[in-house]
Amino acid sequence: MNITKKIAIAAAIGFVTIGTATMAQSLEDARLAVTAEQYQKAKSMFNNLVTTQPTVAANYFYYGDLYLRLDNADSAKVLFQKGIAADPSYRFNYIGLGTVDLFNKNETAAQANFDKATAGMKKRDYKEYIYIGDAYTYERSLNLEKAFQWFEKAKESGSKDPELYISLGNAYKAQKKNSEAVAEYQRASTYNSNLPSVDVNIAEIWTAAYNFELAETTLNGVLSKYPNFGPAYRALAENSYRWASQFPAKRPELLPKAKEQYSKYLDLTDRSADSRYRYLIFLLNAEDFATLEKEAKAFIAEYGSEGEFKLAERFLGYAAIANENNAEGINILKKFVTTADTKRLISGDYLNLAKGYQATKQDSLAIEAYIKGYELDTSNTELLGNIAKTYFSAKKYGKAAEYYRKLTKQPKSSFTDWFYLGYSNYFYFAVELANANPKNEELIKETLIEADSAFTYVAEKANNADAYLYVARVEYYLDEKDPQQKAVKAYDKFIELTLAKTDLTARDKTNLVEAYSYNGGYFITRDKTKAKEYFDKALALDPDNAQIKDALRAIKG
Repeated sequence: MNITKKIAIAAAIGFVTIGTATMAQSLEDARLAVTAEQYQKAKSMFNNLVTTQPTVAANYFYYGDLYLRLDNADSAKVLFQKGIAADPSYRFNYIGLGTVDLFNKNETAAQANFDKATAGMKKRDYKEYIYIGDAYTYERSLNLEKAFQWFEKAKESGSKDPELYISLGNAYKAQKKNSEAVAEYQRASTYNSNLPSVDVNIAEIWTAAYNFELAETTLNGVLSKYPNFGPAYRALAENSYRWASQFPAKRPELLPKAKEQYSKYLDLTDRSADSRYRYLIFLLNAEDFATLEKEAKAFIAEYGSEGEFKLAERFLGYAAIANENNAEGINILKKFVTTADTKRLISGDYLNLAKGYQATKQDSLAIEAYIKGYELDTSNTELLGNIAKTYFSAKKYGKAAEYYRKLTKQPKSSFTDWFYLGYSNYFYFAVELANANPKNEELIKETLIEADSAFTYVAEKANNADAYLYVARVEYYLDEKDPQQKAVKAYDKFIELTLAKTDLTARDKTNLVEAYSYNGGYFITRDKTKAKEYFDKALALDPDNAQIKDALRAIKG
């Protein structure tokens, strides 16, 4: 090789190395500001980087990633696109675009961008896999199964990179697999002991597990080493709030401490709009709705509620509903759900709006809101339950049954869900179908059979007296002749379980009279001795009942 060419290449490498070191220091400072949750400072630093180093694509990627953390996918997308324009060979901006696609529920477009990011990777490359895995760990793009698949790919060449184990820890933390998360975080620390955010994450796990003392000890350990690391104060505040909520006697001690700790966090993050915005999130998670309503109003008055701060309307609306300021809550949430980007809406927005409507006796609007929320998250059993309950209280029993049916198909359906499926069908029959003209006999049979199945499930699995009572009633309507004595046996079981109670209520006695009377009537032409036994017991509970007296006279002849 020509000696001049060798020197030229060496000089070029030396320049790149020095330039990269200078850039990395500045970029690293910006990334450290993000880790410290000094978002306004980080934005300023990133903005300076993309202005002074417009051809360095990494600056755009990490700047865009900050906006993803702040749930502002639109601004992030612009930065990723600028990064690609600056240097198409820097693949990570395609990962950023793919993450934005996931936020927008466009899996196909996301995969296309991830394919661009991984094209041309060499065997030693692995960072791309970590960041693609991370793309599936944001709240708006959550798919932890896929995240773990990408992290596994990263292990082949990146098994000593602490960033991989932090990402794995975050994913396990999202799954609430605390032991696995802690193990991964600790593994990250073996490769880099200067990771205060790792210990903060571990402490947050202890808080979630109600191990408040260990969380506090862990966080104080972080602050002894990094006294100005703001997230540790935030986590301390959150721990103190949760601790106080679990142990009310400690509230006088812990609540002032929590506010002092969060005030310190705000000081360390310059009390910027971003840190105050995060304070609103903290108050929401701490369920301090009185303070949240006050702070959200102040925040919106000072910074507005457009763009990246749009969710401040959500926080104010949730707080107002929780504080029973329903008219205000309804107004702000109506504005939010109609003006926010639909991709940013979650089921909780409609859940809270519906609660406001219900509190103001606007059941039809409540149902409409609940259904919209359910359409956003069909796994939300609270929404399903509220829809079903609202229909039931509105005496729309057929619709109530429809949603209780959905509830019983959920993995964690309760006996109450099953009972109310039967209950809704029973009243759907008794109030609507039985009084229709003409009657739809096929629908009546289907409705009663589903009621029977639901009540039988609760009766047998929970040994529930009320369920047996309704099994008996439904069986009567299915076949008044009761050839297999299904109603008789169900009433007998109801009698057995009810008499086992220490004290009988007036309702218990009324239902016992019904059970004794039905079974007495069943046996009156089949076994007079048995019929008399039932009627005697019924009369003992209701001595003035003329029908029971007539039945006993008929038995005597």
